[in-house]
Amino acid sequence: MRPQILASCANCWFNGLQYGSIGLSVGYCTEHKLVLRRSEDLTCRRHMRKDFLLHSARVFQLHHQRAFSEDKVVVMATGNAPGNGEFTEESPAFIRNDSVGDIVADYGEYDTKIESLAQLRTLRTFRSEFAMLSLGRAYTDRCIKRGGSWTSGIHLLWWIKRRMLDLEVYEPTPSDFRYSAAGSLQRQVDLAEWSLLMLRLTFISDLGVHSQGAADSVESLQEVAEQAALETEIPNKRKLLSWIKRKGNSFLEDAMPESRYRAITAKLLKEPSQTQQGA
Repeated sequence: MRPQILASCANCWFNGLQYGSIGLSVGYCTEHKLVLRRSEDLTCRRHMRKDFLLHSARVFQLHHQRAFSEDKVVVMATGNAPGNGEFTEESPAFIRNDSVGDIVADYGEYDTKIESLAQLRTLRTFRSEFAMLSLGRAYTDRCIKRGGSWTSGIHLLWWIKRRMLDLEVYEPTPSDFRYSAAGSLQRQVDLAEWSLLMLRLTFISDLGVHSQGAADSVESLQEVAEQAALETEIPNKRKLLSWIKRKGNSFLEDAMPESRYRAITAKLLKEPSQTQQGA
């Protein structure tokens, strides 16, 4: 993979339709409301790397903004706005033919953004989970920046916890890949499933960071993703599932047992503004 791609729209958490070799042939930027026809060649100053943990993504963004200071999508090679439809498309009509693309195209347009994330959750497919996790990271980060609480992501945390307790991993289908990668098809599938599990852990770690100093903190979770990566070393789905079963789920249960989840959500019902900061 070219290093440029990691700084492109193809690897940005505002694009929920692509991640590495996974996804549609085109992406979609929920910030600029654009279909990304050549996402690997595009970027903008808001770029947040979805393959990085939160702190590293923020540091990378600061460096990135020195090179791309204008608040618009540009062609990386030239720094100029894309033209004539070769790189981007304003109409989302094409991606509406895909169930995940249809929801992502409406992200934040009509209802709250958490409603769009809930719709992705109910699809229960490989790509819908990637979209939910990618946009979920953007959603909670935006809530914090607007003065909200980490609890804006508490329902996402609970949904992810339930799937992790069941060791639920959706198997990709041939249509879930946009190009061939890795040494074999089996290795590509294994890496894709590993990536899904790691993105779950990355979201969990994000919430741990966001909750630092809060009264109902879950900051004990902030190093979950890093610890999982260190202890499993080489990306391997089987090893990561074993770690989640042995340790990861225990960390989650200690930080967010059902009784605590119910108590926090009951409190939020009386303070709805705390969950709407990123709407």
